[in-house]
Parts: sequence; structure tokens; C-alpha cells
Amino acid sequence: MTMSDTHPNQETIFQYDRWHSRFINNVLRVLSVLGIFLLVLVALSPDAKTVELIAFSLVYLTLLVITFAPFSNRIKASIAPVLSYLIGLYVLLNYGPWSDSTLLFLSSVLFAALLYHRRFDRLFLVLCVSTIVFVGLLNLFGIYTLASTRVPKSTFLDWSIYVAGFAVMGIALTWAIDLLKNEFKFVADQHEVTLDLLTKDKAKLEQRVEERTTGIAKKTEQLHIASFIARQVSEAQDLTALLDVVVNLITEQFGFYHTGIFLTNEIGDEVILQTASSEGGKQMVEKGYSLSIESQDVVSYVATHKKARIVLDVGADAVFFNNPDLPMTRSELALPLLVRNRVLGVLDIQSDQPLTFNPEDIDVLQTLTDQVAIAIENARLLGETQTALIQLEAVSATRMRDAWTKKLEEQGHTFTYTPLGVRAEGVSSESSGSKVKTLITLRGQEIGSLSLIRKDNAEWHKIDEELIQDVAYQIGLAVDNLRLLEDAQQRAKQEQTIGELATRFSQSLDIDSLLQTAARELGQMPDISEVSVFIGQLPEQAPQKRRTKRATG
Repeated sequence: MTMSDTHPNQETIFQYDRWHSRFINNVLRVLSVLGIFLLVLVALSPDAKTVELIAFSLVYLTLLVITFAPFSNRIKASIAPVLSYLIGLYVLLNYGPWSDSTLLFLSSVLFAALLYHRRFDRLFLVLCVSTIVFVGLLNLFGIYTLASTRVPKSTFLDWSIYVAGFAVMGIALTWAIDLLKNEFKFVADQHEVTLDLLTKDKAKLEQRVEERTTGIAKKTEQLHIASFIARQVSEAQDLTALLDVVVNLITEQFGFYHTGIFLTNEIGDEVILQTASSEGGKQMVEKGYSLSIESQDVVSYVATHKKARIVLDVGADAVFFNNPDLPMTRSELALPLLVRNRVLGVLDIQSDQPLTFNPEDIDVLQTLTDQVAIAIENARLLGETQTALIQLEAVSATRMRDAWTKKLEEQGHTFTYTPLGVRAEGVSSESSGSKVKTLITLRGQEIGSLSLIRKDNAEWHKIDEELIQDVAYQIGLAVDNLRLLEDAQQRAKQEQTIGELATRFSQSLDIDSLLQTAARELGQMPDISEVSVFIGQLPEQAPQKRRTKRATG
């Protein structure tokens, strides 16, 4: 704030004094110029005397000195009304009521009114009226005779009209100037009041603008920090690492005393502290610190009502700051971790300074908290997906291993290429030459091997070995596809047989006919020597008196 904002009255007075000083100097300069003409007129007057010329010259020199010398404004302001009064007195003493001394006396009253702060115009008005009356009485009683011989003899009526005219004009002039001063004072007071109100409004507006600017700058900085934290959080995929990154970045970037993340358990009746940035918070994590949803705690309140809450170390909220692991906490902000209106947990932020948090901070931090909640949910889903994938791969590998074990137990497959051709038998151990052997694997399971022998003991190059490994891998995929194709064909054949049997069964009209059809059709399957179909208990379990139906094919 500037000096004019702080002290508007001083600034206003300073401006008025400067104008007053400028006005006095201009008036005195004008009088100095006009004084030359007056001095010339006095010198040319036939009634002028040497003493009068000397007196006028001294007065004029005094005017010049006071005008251009560095005198105070009070001294400079007094010279104009005094000179007007003296010149008016000179004219009055020479010409009496037959002169224009009234204008000069009125000029002295006018200058006194304009050049002085106080009401010197009334003093000069009384002085001028008293002077005219005094000179008139002296003239009427013959004590003083007018200096000029060209004016007629003055009577009582002449002096009375002269005094009355001047008094009326003087009173009217002073009254008018007094009204003007009062009006000007009223306007000045109103202006001062208005200026004071405007100054106060301006100060309030500047304060509000400064507060808004500070708030916007703070929020902008918070948004930058929140954006930075969100980018760092998005790179973390492991849930534990993600939570550690969140609490550490919030504490470092915002300068808080403690940051912790609570997650709800599977039942949803407790929130468990998973990670914290402060030493006391880490000790709480090691102790397995948890809170019931129904407990009277800030974190529990936020988890229950799904909305943020600020508490301060004052009044009724002071009861919350009794944690021995976090003794320096003076203010706390808890925000819900929400995903699709479901509470994943609570982000708990604590400061060692009182009144740290305000409602404006909730907007930025809640936005950050929502992003953290989404990241936590994504990390959970990713972990569950990876676990399910591992389990699926384990089941698939187990099933594939069992299938190939059964396949290989049923029939082994060994083929050897020699210059004489391909034969279904193993290579002789007596074969000579450089040999390389590569396992045929499928999803980490060994299902065979590929052996190659070179003539003349030629060495195998690395590129050859890589080629053989690629071929072995492709062989594994191909034979597994063939196995799957055989299994699919076998299941299709079984389903076809079942369908045909179901069709024939539906054509039977009684139980005996159906059982005979079933025995006959099943007996036609390969490697079946006998088929028995029983309805009821098995023969060895049935009583002797109970009849058992049996169909044999």
C-alpha cells in the first residue's frame, strides 16, 4: 500500500497547501505588474507629492521583495490585503466619499477571505468600515480636510451614503464568501468521507485480491504437486510399492509431518494402517495398528460417512490428538479412498502446525486421493489377474504334463534319419561323429529330445545350435497341437456315439428292449467282450426273493 492509501487526509492537505501557495504567488505576481501602472498614474497625478511618490515606491518595492523572496505563505498572504487597505486609505484621505476607495477596501476584504484559512475577511471588513467612519467624522468636524482640492465639500449625507454603501457591499460580499466557504467545506468533508470510504474499500479490495492471488498461487502449486504425484503413482504396479510412493511423495512435496494410508479389510468392519511416512507411523504399522469402523476416530468417521474431515488441536477436536506415536500432530486431514462409491480406505495426513488445513485444500487433495484410489484398485486388479494367470498356467502345465505322461506311456515315438532313410527306432550309441542334443520342451515341460550327429566330427556353430533349438521349439508346439487335435477328434467321436445311442434308446418302447439295445450297441465297441446292464441292486447285493432284470449282450 502507498502513502496516499495509508494517509489520505495528509495527502489531501498537502495538495491544498500546494494549490494555496501557488495561488498566493500568482496573485502577488499580478499585483506586481499592476503596481507599475498604479505607480505611473500616481507620478502623473498633478496633486501627487514627493512624499507620496516615495511612499508608493517603498510599498511597491516591499511587494516585489515579498513576492520573489522565500518568505512563508502567511507573510506573502498578508501583503495583498494590507496593500489594498493602504491604497484604499490613501485614496480615501485624498478624495473622501467622492473616490473609488470602496473597491480597494472590498479588495482587501476579498484577499483576506481567499488567502487566509481563517475568517480574516470579517476583521478587514470591520477595519475598513471603522476607517471610513473615523475619516468621515474627522472631516465633518473639521479636524481633517481632504487632500484633493478638486472634490466638493462633503456633508453628513455624503459620508452616510458612502459608509452605508460600503457596509452593504462588504456585508454581502463577506456573507457570500462565507456561504461559499461553508459549501466548499461541506463538499470537502463529503469528498474526504467519500475518499476515506474509497480508500478503505480499495484496501479491502486489494487485500481480497492479494488473498485470492495467494490462494490461486497456492492451489496452482498444489495442483502441480498433485499432478507430479499422480504421474509417479501411475508408474507403480505393485500395491505395497504404490502405497509407499504415495505417502512419501505427499510428505515430501507438501511438507507434512505424517502421511498414512488405511485400507479396509475384506469384511469391511475395520481399517488397517498399511504404510506411513513418519517414524511413529512406521512403528504403528509394525504393531498392526487398526481401527474399527464404529470407533470415535477421524479415520473411522471418514470411512463411515465417505467424506473428508479436518480436525484441529483446539476445542473439542483436541481429544483426537492423544496418539503417543505421533505426539507433534496439531492438525489433521482425512480423505476417503473411493472407487465407484466404495470405500477402499482412508488417506490420513497430519501436520505439526496448527490451522494448516482449510476447506480449499480438500478440493486439491481429494482429487489426488481419487487418483490414488484408482491406482490402488488397478494394482489390486492387476495382482489378482497375475495370481489367476499363474494359477491358470500351473493348472495348464499340470494337465499338459499328465496328458503327455499318459500319451507317452501308451506309445513312444522315436524316429532316426540315416543315409538309408527314416526308421522308427533310436540312434545307435556306436554312431560316430560330432553330436548335439536339444530338449523338446513345452511350457517348461520336457516332452522329448532332438539329437543330431555330424559326419567327420565337424564342429557345431552357435548359429546351428540356435537353429536346432528353434526347430525343437516348433516341434514341441506342433506335436502338442496334434495331441490336442487327436483329443478333440476322440471327444467328437465319443459325443457322436453318445448321440447315436441316445437316438436308438429313444426308439425303444419298453425297459427290456431298451436294455437289450444298450447291451448290444455297447458290445459293438472295440475291445469289448461282454456287456451287462442291471436295473436295481447288483446280484450279490439283492435278496434271493427279489427278481432282478438283466440284459446281456
